[in-house]
Amino acid sequence: MFRIIKRSPWIALGAAGAWFLDPVQGAQRRAAVVAKARKWTADLSSSNPAPAPFGSAPVTDPSRLDPTLAQRSA
Repeated sequence: MFRIIKRSPWIALGAAGAWFLDPVQGAQRRAAVVAKARKWTADLSSSNPAPAPFGSAPVTDPSRLDPTLAQRSA
C-alpha cells in the first residue's frame, strides 16, 4: 500500500504526459491549455492594477465609494 502511495505522483505525471503528448489530440489539448492559461493571466493582470509606488498618496476611485458611508461621516 505504501509503495502505491509513494509512486502516485509519478503515475499522475505519466498520465498527464500521455494525455498531453497524445499523437492524435495532444496538439489540440496543449493549445487549449495554453489559451486558457493566457486568458487567465490576462484577466488576473487586468483586474489588479499595479501597486502605487511607496510613499505616494492613495488613489481613490469615486465609483467604488459607498454613498451611505459618506453620508454617515458628514
